[in-house]
Amino acid sequence: MGAKQGVFLRESTGLVKEAGFWDAVSINIANMSIGAALGTAGFTLAALPSVTGVNLVYASLIAFLLSVPQIIVYTLLTTLIPRTGGDYVWLTRAFGPRAAWLINGLVMAFVIQALAYYALVATAGVFQLESVLPILGINASFNTWSMISIAIAFFAIIVIANILGTRYGIRLMTALTTVSLLGLIITVIILFTTPKSMAIAAINKLLPSGYTYSSLASSYKGPEFTLSGAFMVIPFFALYVYPWLMAGPAIASEIKGRGAIKYNVPVAALITMVMATIGFEALYYSLGFNFVTAALSNPNINSILNYWTIAMVVSNNNVLSWIIGISSVTWYLAILAYGAIVIVRYWFALAFDRVWPSFFAYVSPRFGTPIYAHVTDLAITAMLIALTGIFYGTFTALYGTEVGPLTYLALVGVAAVLIALRKNNELSGEVRTALVVSGILQFLVFVFLDYEFLAYPQIWGGNWLAYGVELGAVILGIAAYVIARSIYLKRFGIDISVAYVEIPPE
Repeated sequence: MGAKQGVFLRESTGLVKEAGFWDAVSINIANMSIGAALGTAGFTLAALPSVTGVNLVYASLIAFLLSVPQIIVYTLLTTLIPRTGGDYVWLTRAFGPRAAWLINGLVMAFVIQALAYYALVATAGVFQLESVLPILGINASFNTWSMISIAIAFFAIIVIANILGTRYGIRLMTALTTVSLLGLIITVIILFTTPKSMAIAAINKLLPSGYTYSSLASSYKGPEFTLSGAFMVIPFFALYVYPWLMAGPAIASEIKGRGAIKYNVPVAALITMVMATIGFEALYYSLGFNFVTAALSNPNINSILNYWTIAMVVSNNNVLSWIIGISSVTWYLAILAYGAIVIVRYWFALAFDRVWPSFFAYVSPRFGTPIYAHVTDLAITAMLIALTGIFYGTFTALYGTEVGPLTYLALVGVAAVLIALRKNNELSGEVRTALVVSGILQFLVFVFLDYEFLAYPQIWGGNWLAYGVELGAVILGIAAYVIARSIYLKRFGIDISVAYVEIPPE
């Protein structure tokens, strides 16, 4: 369907095709946050009521299998409807004008949660920096305000790069992701090839006073795997890794080549699954399941000892330690770099549909970027970083914001079914069946994940800040749509709900 005159803000987005195949794959890999998951797993393990049978390798594989329906949905819909905003376009067009008010509320919950996640990642990046510096011979300890300042500076530098030009933002993101992946590959090789006796000796030097490798390894008495233990930690992977496939689709209209549009999601998902799973397996292989589980779940230790610091000391090489330490921090910067690109596309798509003020879709003639949307991202994320640091002092306080986007992604599964049924005569039988079956399975998976987050608030960040942010976002999204529709009807005689039966232009 083509755009009708007056339905959208203008006849084309004004964005250009800047992303190649590896850019599209990289932005999805950054979205799925392998490095941050490896680095922060201990904070989650420490919050669990029991770590008995919590095997992160098997949990990773199970979480990946649960994400397969979503991989199919996002691959097919990106190929069928490659537009700026990705799943926002699919969802709003599938549910249509009558549900537009509600869908816009959930879209806003998804967008604000993403900004909360970037606040989480920026703050976690400072913790990671603080943990690697002593190993590199640099004594550093950040208080609350220095942590907040550094975290905001991380995101601000990346936003500025994106304001100066989309190509700069994309190249920066791709470079950071590539460096991070290479660093991860190096750590895996080190952990698999270093003799266990040497690894244990190195770890004993890293452990704080009063702890030894033997005492920690012997303190864990449970089995190496239980199904209940694996499912207890599935929300951790849902928070960081496998559901987050929307980065490539969100910039689909800016990706060069049909092959890149079609294959960026499955390729990125497979690379992520392999690297995340092998990363956790490398830890268990090097130091043993019992020690890793006991050490990472101990709050007196996991602020010092994580995947990256373990690899640094096990390497027993100053140059390799620097490489690993730098790549451990670039993972967090890569996540922020993808975020500075992607969420702006959602602001942009909302403004293009006239729901949000037009300046969010304004593209600077000088830089070719939506500068006001970028500035909005920075302002909101900086505020969330400050609130988290002041009131909670830990990034895990924002875990509870996950409920909003999980609900959003459940409805994307429903949208896939609706699109398949409406395009009955336009799709082959195989594609239609794949969308219907995968859409239903995606819906069920995300309803289950929503239940997990709500049933265990003490683990998954259930607090007034997290829930308040999401509830406020839903109300904001609904109010924005209702107000915008009323204003356009009264002043210009335009019903913006008409946009929800049209596919926007590229």
